[in-house]
Amino acid sequence: MFLHQSKLFMSGNLLSLLVCPITKQHLLPLGADKTRVLKKAMSDGVLHYADGTPVKEKPDEIQFLITQNQHHIYCIINSVPVLLESRQIAPLEF
Repeated sequence: MFLHQSKLFMSGNLLSLLVCPITKQHLLPLGADKTRVLKKAMSDGVLHYADGTPVKEKPDEIQFLITQNQHHIYCIINSVPVLLESRQIAPLEF
């Protein structure tokens, strides 16, 4: 798994193993439109984790995974999926 030119590349086998720690649903890469919305919110300083901590990573160092039901979003920071309940992205209206 690695980040390249704002796209997430991950082997299908690895991606199929990642699940949400809350719902146990499989995780999928977040689409380009929603990724742009989240990165804009990061730049504006209004994107927070579920525990209230602001997301402070640089937008070019982060990608996102989302559950199949699209209720939970997790970060991939510097190629490492962060799958902690407290570190999911606080819900946003897309």
